Amino acid sequence: MSEENTKELLLSAARAEFLRCGYQKASLRKICAAADVTTGALYFFFKNKEELFSCLVGEVAERLLQLVQRQTDSEVNGRGDSAAYQRELNEYLCENKDIVRILFYCSEGTAYSNFRERYCAEAAKGFYMFYDKCGGSAEYRDIMGLIVRMRIQGYIEMLNGDYDMDKMMKFSELMELYGDSGFAGMMEKFNSITKAQSVD
Repeated sequence: MSEENTKELLLSAARAEFLRCGYQKASLRKICAAADVTTGALYFFFKNKEELFSCLVGEVAERLLQLVQRQTDSEVNGRGDSAAYQRELNEYLCENKDIVRILFYCSEGTAYSNFRERYCAEAAKGFYMFYDKCGGSAEYRDIMGLIVRMRIQGYIEMLNGDYDMDKMMKFSELMELYGDSGFAGMMEKFNSITKAQSVD
């Protein structure tokens, strides 16, 4: 077996073990057994469990943050094709759903233990900036935090479901449509509330 194949087997086994047990309870012995290699083979590629975990999730974590930051910049500042960027983000989430779930739920005890919060914070920036740009009032600004958590939880539920790529992309598109329509309706309501208050 080639070194490249051995490393891929270890990463595949690690993905299943981290997803099932979380980082802290994951067993390197079980990962090696699942990959049908010795522990010596594992330590040839990774110096410890944390390095194995980082190798598994690091690239996806970095790319996800880049994609959500680009999406925020596009929506707020009108740079690039916002709809295309959103599709690319959705596709990336769907293609890497196991790694995303590990980052969000199974990374306690690693350098990525706060990744879900970081991702939510990056997504929230766009929502808050768009809210302010659309004339949202300071009085109701906190609601954006609730909306961001609702939207992200929707994606998490989708990633946790047993859906194929085609259905996940359709669900993503529908959730985006629902979110955009809901945001437009919310801002319309805010404007009517604000006008009514100014009259009073």
